[in-house]
Amino acid sequence: MKKKKVVEKQKQKQSLKLVLEFAKKWQTPLLTVLAVLALSLIAFIICIQEKKVPSQEESSAVELVLPADGISLPLPDYRSASSIELVLKNRKTRLDFTDTALTLKQVSQILWAAQGVNVDWGDRTAPSAKSTYPLTVFLIANNVTGLEAGEYQYLPGDRTMLHQLKPIKKVEMGEALFDLLNQSSFKDIPAILVITGDMTKMAEAYGGINHDKEVYMEAGYTAQNAALEVESLKLGTNVSTNFDELKIRELITVSTGDTIIALMPIGYPK
Repeated sequence: MKKKKVVEKQKQKQSLKLVLEFAKKWQTPLLTVLAVLALSLIAFIICIQEKKVPSQEESSAVELVLPADGISLPLPDYRSASSIELVLKNRKTRLDFTDTALTLKQVSQILWAAQGVNVDWGDRTAPSAKSTYPLTVFLIANNVTGLEAGEYQYLPGDRTMLHQLKPIKKVEMGEALFDLLNQSSFKDIPAILVITGDMTKMAEAYGGINHDKEVYMEAGYTAQNAALEVESLKLGTNVSTNFDELKIRELITVSTGDTIIALMPIGYPK
């Protein structure tokens, strides 16, 4: 009986020794596996949380790119039947127009030519000193198919093309503008472009030094782009700077810090 107990104790010791040897042999690999599993689980949880909760910066960018009240315009065409040389040859200052309605496609093409985004990193059809882009282009729609009469702000986009119109106010302004300006070009005109510039924004780009001339030059590029596109579409326009800005502001809503630089009536020439 005593001998049997001794044998059992020896067996227990051998079993414990085997367990200890196994644990010692596999301790490091097992801990490594457990550590890898734990780190993987933590990384997975962090990834899920980042996807569910976007950063404030990302949320703001989305809001800027997709305004809720924006009206999407037809995409512009990049080819036409007219060469640039033929358009330059035919370009003329038009002063008399019919009251025939313009299409939304025509308006879209002209706005893109004036200040549209033309590359995927945000450059535009008109050059801007230090890529400041101080101009804003407004559309006064009097007779444009697909648009209610009123004032709209063109939204070209920032880093990517947006190409939308933001409604400012929906009210008939054609007759009031004609009475105020007393210029035949604005009588029964279907559409008018309004070009404004932020002089302060350009000055800030030059460290606080006024560079108004850069804004006026950019307005010239923009007006010329629009005029050439208008000619390519067999329409007509001119550039008017002969107006009382304070009186124009009574009809047109623009930022208080912006200067109204030019008005461009657009329509079918007589």
